[in-house]
Amino acid sequence: MQREDFRSAFNAFLKLYFDSCKEVYEELDLKGLKERHFKYLKEIDRRQSVTMSEFAEAFELSKPTVTEMMQRFEETGVITRKRCDEDGRVVNITLTDRGKLLAKTNRLESDRAIDKIYARLKEEEITLLKRLFDKIGKV
Repeated sequence: MQREDFRSAFNAFLKLYFDSCKEVYEELDLKGLKERHFKYLKEIDRRQSVTMSEFAEAFELSKPTVTEMMQRFEETGVITRKRCDEDGRVVNITLTDRGKLLAKTNRLESDRAIDKIYARLKEEEITLLKRLFDKIGKV
């Protein structure tokens, strides 16, 4: 097989994946969120709740930067902020249902792409593709 033919086939696969990502993003209406924001949402999701200070420390961000970001997140409906009853200076951040969904977008993206692959390939082709992915992914 010519290297250029392989490159073309690989690029077609990547297009399928990225088109799937785009569909998910459009369905979720992700206006105003940047790619880097997803890592922040994933970390909040992983911890279930985080204080503004913990968040700033985890990502080495200034507190004013975190405050501004959390205001934007709250405006887009992905987080809620609540002052601690014991210490009013402490603000806890949790994800809304929308925020939890967005924190899992990688899963949604890959699920969409896998659905398309399953629709186009036979079972034995899927099995072969999995074995190839396993082989490629081994370190």
